[in-house]
Amino acid sequence: MMTYPSVYAVEDEYLVCVPVDAECTMWVEVGGKSYFDHSNGILRSAKYLHIARVPMVALDEARSYKVCLRRIIERKAYFSECGGIEERVFEFRPVAEKAEYKFVNLADSHSRHEAAARSGSFFGDDLDFLIMNGDVPECSESVDMFKAIYLISGPITKGRIPCVFSRGNHDLRGVGADMLADYTPTTRAGESYFTFHLGPVWGIVIDCGEDKVDECNEYGHTVCCEVFREEEEAFIRRVVSRKAYKRYPVRLVVSHMPFNYLIPDKQFQIEIKRYKRWCRLVGRMKPTLMLSGHLHECYTEAPGGAHDSYGLQPGVAVCSSYVRDQYHVSGAITLSKDAVRVRYADSDGGFFAPDDEMPLV
Repeated sequence: MMTYPSVYAVEDEYLVCVPVDAECTMWVEVGGKSYFDHSNGILRSAKYLHIARVPMVALDEARSYKVCLRRIIERKAYFSECGGIEERVFEFRPVAEKAEYKFVNLADSHSRHEAAARSGSFFGDDLDFLIMNGDVPECSESVDMFKAIYLISGPITKGRIPCVFSRGNHDLRGVGADMLADYTPTTRAGESYFTFHLGPVWGIVIDCGEDKVDECNEYGHTVCCEVFREEEEAFIRRVVSRKAYKRYPVRLVVSHMPFNYLIPDKQFQIEIKRYKRWCRLVGRMKPTLMLSGHLHECYTEAPGGAHDSYGLQPGVAVCSSYVRDQYHVSGAITLSKDAVRVRYADSDGGFFAPDDEMPLV
C-alpha cells in the first residue's frame, strides 16, 4: 500500500480506496464476506488505485475490515504468475448520534498534499468524518495527479474514519480528466453527484463543473458542463421529491463551488437562473449547513449575508486556502444542534483567521 486506505461514502455504500505502488489485485473482507475490486468478474491489477464497494450496513456493524492484496508477478493469458496474499486489518468507526460532530472541510489543496494532511489533522482522533471538497489535485494532467487525494485522506483518517469526496472545477482540466471517475469515489454509474449518509448525518454532493461558460478559450472545446448541470438538476429534483433526507437530523450540502454567490467578475457569472433554482430546491431539503471552497477565502455566513446572492437556506461555510507553496488551510468544524463553529486551521499549526461561530436556524 502506498498509504493508509480511505473509506469514502457514496449513497448506501462505502468505497474502500487503496492506493498501491506495485501491480496487484485487491479485495476487502468484512464480516466474513469478500468484496473484490473487479470489472465484470475480472480482478483489476494494472491501476495504482483499488476500490472495493462495501454495503454501509455491513461495515458499520463489523467496525473493522481486512485489506487483502496479491502481487502480480506477470499477468498472462494463461497461467499468470502471482505472489502470496498480504493482509492488514483496519478498525473502522462509523458516525454515531451525539451532541456535536467534529469534521473537516478540506478544499483547494492543489496538490500540496503534505501541507493539506497537516491542516486537515486538526481534530486528531476526535475527527468524526472528513470532507474532501474539490481541487485537491492541481489539475488532471495525468492520472498520477489523483494520488494527492489519497495522500491526504489516508494519513488524516488512517483508514478508520469515513470520508466524502466532491469534485472541483480544476479537476476537469487535463488529459486525465475524463478518467477521474475511475480514480475517485462516484456512483456505480460514474456520476460525481450523489447523496450519502453517515449515521444520523445525511448529505448531498453537488458538482457545478467548470466556473466559466463552456465556450471559454481556457477549456479548448473540451467540456459540456451546461448539459451536465441540466442532467444534475433532474437528480436534485428527484432527491427533493423522494424526501429521504427527512429521516436525518443533520443535513449537509457539499459543493466545491458556493453556487449561491454571484462573483462580481463577469466571466464567472454563469447559469444564474439555474443556480437560483438550485438554491430554491436545496432550501426545500432544509439543510443544516452548506460546505464549499473554490474562492480561496475563509468565511462562515448566515442566509442573506454578503455572499448570498440568491437567498440560499441554510448558511454556508467556505474553507479554502490562499495559494502559497507548502501551505494550506482547512475548516475544522464543530456542529451542534444550535450552532456551528469553524476554526480555520493552517498547516503551520496555527490559524489563518479568527474562529467563526454562527447560530443555526
